[in-house]
Amino acid sequence: METTLLKVPEVALRLSISSAKVYELLADGELRSVRLAGSRRVRSVDLDDFIAGLDESWPKGAYARRPIVAAPRRS
Repeated sequence: METTLLKVPEVALRLSISSAKVYELLADGELRSVRLAGSRRVRSVDLDDFIAGLDESWPKGAYARRPIVAAPRRS
């Protein structure tokens, strides 16, 4: 599989988030990147790893554990 270097807007498009959020993920070290001629690029394999890790980081049964709170009845 060939590794492609993606621009931040391309990564944002693939994740359906803003470019600003991608830069936050890069700054926090959650998404790996490289510098190329003064520009930030994300390797396609790093993006694939990030996406694969999203499912693993989500707590299992998160919706099931939310308490069900009934709305108070109006008199």
